[in-house]
Amino acid sequence: MDRLSSFLLRRLRHVQRREIRRLAVRNGLLMMTTAIVDGHVVGRYVPAFDPSHLTGEVERDRQWVRDRLAAFLIDAPQDASGRPALLSAGPVWPKQLRRRLVGIGTDDDALAYAVRVVAEAGEVLGIKTMATVLLLAAAMEESGVELRDLVACLRQPAGVFAVQVFVEGFERALPHLVEDTPFVPFGPYVGMAADFTFVDELWSYVEGQAKRVFLQIPVAKSYRLSSSAMRAQLLWALAQGSPVLAVAETHQGVPDQVDLTSDVRLTGGGINITFLADLLEAVYGHDAVSRHDGLIAVIDAGALTLDDLAIAVRPGRPILSSIEALVGLAVHNREERDNEKDKGDAASLRRLITQSPSERATQSSQDRSGKGDSASSSAGNRRSKAKPTGAEVIQPVPADGETPGKCRPPLLVETLTGYGAAKDWALGVKADLADYLAGDLAWSDMSTKLLLSGPPGTGKTTFARAMCNSLRIPLVVTSVSTWLQGEYLNAVLDRMANTFAEARAQAPCILFIDEIDGIGTRVSASRQYADYWNACVNKLLELLDGAVKSEGVIVVGATNRPNEIDEAIRRSGRLETHIDIPRPDIPALAGILAHHLGADLDVVAKSDTQDGGQP
Repeated sequence: MDRLSSFLLRRLRHVQRREIRRLAVRNGLLMMTTAIVDGHVVGRYVPAFDPSHLTGEVERDRQWVRDRLAAFLIDAPQDASGRPALLSAGPVWPKQLRRRLVGIGTDDDALAYAVRVVAEAGEVLGIKTMATVLLLAAAMEESGVELRDLVACLRQPAGVFAVQVFVEGFERALPHLVEDTPFVPFGPYVGMAADFTFVDELWSYVEGQAKRVFLQIPVAKSYRLSSSAMRAQLLWALAQGSPVLAVAETHQGVPDQVDLTSDVRLTGGGINITFLADLLEAVYGHDAVSRHDGLIAVIDAGALTLDDLAIAVRPGRPILSSIEALVGLAVHNREERDNEKDKGDAASLRRLITQSPSERATQSSQDRSGKGDSASSSAGNRRSKAKPTGAEVIQPVPADGETPGKCRPPLLVETLTGYGAAKDWALGVKADLADYLAGDLAWSDMSTKLLLSGPPGTGKTTFARAMCNSLRIPLVVTSVSTWLQGEYLNAVLDRMANTFAEARAQAPCILFIDEIDGIGTRVSASRQYADYWNACVNKLLELLDGAVKSEGVIVVGATNRPNEIDEAIRRSGRLETHIDIPRPDIPALAGILAHHLGADLDVVAKSDTQDGGQP
């Protein structure tokens, strides 16, 4: 778990336990006293019960407090005036504790331990709340937003926040985190929906306390508002100094009026294996997760929702039961989504995958020439209407043929020299691909994303062509500089999306992205052209992270400068495998010369011997 996620979860636990201690004081379970520390008068909590009943075993003591003092940990109901009704008549003390309320006479360590146990016993682990915090932390990391900048915007009046995280249920969960917990500073908050009349006030007296009003714009409901109505609501809220929060969980995105005026813009890819491991670690601890990391790795994380997490992961439940439930829910969700897809498209994809390379090449030529059947002609028409991507599609050289125009065998991964781990990775993919096409291996179980780095001239493009020939699948070649030829940002993003769509149409295939360091890294929103470059990085993260289905596409990114690539691009689920190709040594150079000289190698060797050289 990274530092930001760990810090935000600690804050969540801290504010929850702080509220529990205050509630326990209101209900009479704890008392407030004063003490002098270094000459300063400070307040502290002490138990109103006899702590001698506690054994020192934390888990056992927590359960003891829950069993006997649960009534003191429940929020007090309120009367008609909004005041707690239990101020005069609190919960009834158990008989075994009632006679010990006066004259506790216990040391400070025991009192502090008792207060801690009370706070922990009243804590309720809200899985959806914890998951929302982790998703928020991941979105901050991916968007390059520093915590200090986010807090500074929260401190100011009339801040505008746009958050887009591709997880079902996030639109409801984030406002719940803001309104129903003290997690977000400078609150408490109460949201006013944008599709209702906005109140003309900065603070509102709700549930017995003053709360800071913010304008809430869930994208799922934004269709109710016209453009003029949205501007009127924004103007009204910002004029009153109220914050504005727009939340999206789909690719529809937040409304333009909010997006163009936002002070903080967060975008997150959604649920993945790293996220699940962090969530399970927060509930069960690091050791329990490390013992079952192999089982966690097989979960189809992208198919899960926030509700699924709350159903599967519950406090007190064994971790194996939670993992088993997550696996089952992911399979169930994936099957439901697959059944909703168009039957014809699914049949076409299966037919394409099972075709031989020669059949695919024939089908592709028929599509381009317009001589195929009506379905093929329709697909060809759709491709012809798509915007150009600049990508080149290369078909594998026949296994028994020669490199076109050159009298030497085709370039294969098996014959490459000097590639080390990259060669091993490619051969592993070749074996896995055969199992995948035979139906014995799921695509999600394969290693299909690679970042290839090395100095110029070390053969990164050659490696991609050799993979094409060895795996007997097409090679789609593009580069970041090709994407950036778009005149405007929308054109650049379209080229990126259309390139991945073109690769999916060739599946199974290899998508080779050269000069991938040109996509850059995300920068602070205050930097010049930050919106442009951040949008490009976020789009690539979206395309790599499975938010757009990419089964059948092996992605290989090549760069001379791996340190200049955004860290999020190299995380799990994206270009997670990073292999460096060094400059060739003497044996590697000999192998390279042998391949390029081919049949001329013997002639060169004989010529060198005749001239007096060593054979």
